[in-house]
Amino acid sequence: MHIFKVVSLASVILIGGCGSSATGPYGGGNGSNGGGNGTPPPTCVPGSGTVCLVSGNQFNPSQISVAAGTSITFNNISGTTHNVTFTTAGAPANVPDFASGTKVVLFPTAGTYDYHCTIHGLSMSGVVVVQ
Repeated sequence: MHIFKVVSLASVILIGGCGSSATGPYGGGNGSNGGGNGTPPPTCVPGSGTVCLVSGNQFNPSQISVAAGTSITFNNISGTTHNVTFTTAGAPANVPDFASGTKVVLFPTAGTYDYHCTIHGLSMSGVVVVQ
């Protein structure tokens, strides 16, 4: 009878541990972009190879410089669907629509690459300078 109580207690502890809601990237929620349940909203630090797609339909920074052979991470924290469409010949492939998360683009060749979000028009545009 004593063994049954120990096994039952262990089962309760294990099952209770499986009910955690710490599935999101910030230790809570349902894997969404934060908010609710006391989880902080996602953040993005612009520069150093990262372009943030932020509220107000903007790329931040709107101009970034990197060395040839370097990747840039486009990080959409706005919750709004955007894309990255290059208008310069020889540019890397466009980034299709995405509402959250990151997309990495490799820039193998030196040049100046203009881009914009086709959903929001030329008012949401930027430039990548590859040296």
